[in-house]
Amino acid sequence: MKIKFLLFILLYSTKMFSEVNVITTVSDLKYIADQIGKNKIKSESMIRGFDDPHYVMTRPDYLVKLSDADVFCQIGLDLEIGWAPLLLQQSRNIKIQKGQNGFCDASVGINILGKPTIQVDRSMGDMHIFGNPHYSLDPVNAIQMGINISAALGRIDPENSEFYSNNLNEFKEKMITLVKEESKKFQPYFGSKVAVFHDEFLYLANRFKFNANLTLEERPGVPPSTRYLEQCIKNLNANKIKVILISPVNNPQFAEYVSSKVEGSIVLTLPTSVGGNKEAKTYEDMIRFNMKKIKEALEKTSAGK
Repeated sequence: MKIKFLLFILLYSTKMFSEVNVITTVSDLKYIADQIGKNKIKSESMIRGFDDPHYVMTRPDYLVKLSDADVFCQIGLDLEIGWAPLLLQQSRNIKIQKGQNGFCDASVGINILGKPTIQVDRSMGDMHIFGNPHYSLDPVNAIQMGINISAALGRIDPENSEFYSNNLNEFKEKMITLVKEESKKFQPYFGSKVAVFHDEFLYLANRFKFNANLTLEERPGVPPSTRYLEQCIKNLNANKIKVILISPVNNPQFAEYVSSKVEGSIVLTLPTSVGGNKEAKTYEDMIRFNMKKIKEALEKTSAGK
């Protein structure tokens, strides 16, 4: 009888103090979850910071991870539409399905940019009908992502809700400080214009007041035609745009071709997720690295005029 009682206490204690198992689609979500959950959770991102979240080759171990998850967190806005919904369904884990306590869509409450103003279809490329899903490059949006993750953790582990809320407040202060510091450094370059390959940098540009509206990608997910690239070259020259931003998942050949036709221009490969390069070890590192490199490129190309 005494042995049974001790076993019951041991099992109950293990259950009480077990970590919440969090699986995220991308590394930014894992990083934010770690800031909020700390030692109360164990987390894993399904893809790395330099992988393309649009196109993911699924693996059997993904299903194993999802079947054991307490919380599943995604970027949403159809960014992971080609792989995450099917994996969720096949995991047979009821608690992380859409609408359940363990499901977390980090886009809830985000001010979404780039919503289509016309009816879109597949002939227009891989259009995101709900708007631009690359919102995580804005630290203010990272706060809202943290709010959504904290809420999910609180639903699964209500006994530690206050712990998660306190950590969320700390994370919020870090993001506010980050925006203030980087905005102050970048202020002389407010209004600057850059070109991009894909629309990944729209939110970063919006937060730090530079223009990134010229895209070298004719249609999302479709290689640009030579005719379109020639138009881009004319636009860059006419508007004196000398900086082209690409991410690690973009094919650099198109940006390099355009740059070769625009005298004094620079192609910058910048991380768009935590772990996107060796400098982007944390979310704060990634933002600081990106803003520093953009500032340096603008300085260098301006001096060359």
